[in-house]
Amino acid sequence: MTSFSDKTYSSADYSDFRPSYPPALFKTLIDYHKGARNLAIDLGCGPGTATYPLATFFTNVIGSDPSTIMIEQATKAAAAHNQTNLQFVVSPAEEISSYIQSPGSVDLIFASQAAHWFQHDKWFNECANALRSGGTLAYCGYKDHCYVGSKLVNDMMLDFSYGEENLGPYWEPGRRHVRNLYRDIIPPSNLFTDVQRIEYNAGESDPSGQLIAKTMTLDASESYVRTYSSFHNWRKDHSGEIARRDGGQGDVVDRLFDRVKKATGWTGRSILPIEWSSIIVLARRL
Repeated sequence: MTSFSDKTYSSADYSDFRPSYPPALFKTLIDYHKGARNLAIDLGCGPGTATYPLATFFTNVIGSDPSTIMIEQATKAAAAHNQTNLQFVVSPAEEISSYIQSPGSVDLIFASQAAHWFQHDKWFNECANALRSGGTLAYCGYKDHCYVGSKLVNDMMLDFSYGEENLGPYWEPGRRHVRNLYRDIIPPSNLFTDVQRIEYNAGESDPSGQLIAKTMTLDASESYVRTYSSFHNWRKDHSGEIARRDGGQGDVVDRLFDRVKKATGWTGRSILPIEWSSIIVLARRL
């Protein structure tokens, strides 16, 4: 997770402008889960977006992330809300055994918008070692955001995100897993059973209740785009291009949103409904 681990990456922007997860997602998770709720682990927890909700269902929750800046952000937030059943550690997802008391002591392992970064064979084995028999492994993710009812802007955003002249060359390889909604990250059948996939595609009806959505101003959605790991990587190669909000003449994101405003008549204060296609995968330890 090199981009998010960089000291120059803004964990505060990630916390402020990334979407949160709907209560229905956690209800799905808890309805699936069987047995004790003593310990849950949130892998790739970032600033704790999914860790805090888990703390309402489990006696103890550990959030882990390889990024020191993300863990610092999460720890400060937990202290501010006086959540005493949370612990945060700096650790990659493949090293759960380094901070749990014993194998088979974990009831649930969750990863939100993170599984595409993992070394999957090693990760699945590590999860199987940490979970008790019948314990739950769950991972969810979301891909490209969509401006509801605006195919024109969505097409512009896709070209910007993946076009060779824009951010396309700057994504890490794991992005392909997100775009494929984790269809190629499959729990091994010799370790896990009762695998379930619940998928939601932006713009469709939402019978599963898994809809990840947010109402944002256009300016806020611009700030969200600036949390992309690909944009962080782009900036390293274009250090001379400074965003207007930082006192510069403009960068690749400014140019995109100039085109959006011209094409739609939207302003920075326009309030827009936004949705993300998403997936949750559930599995039970044999």
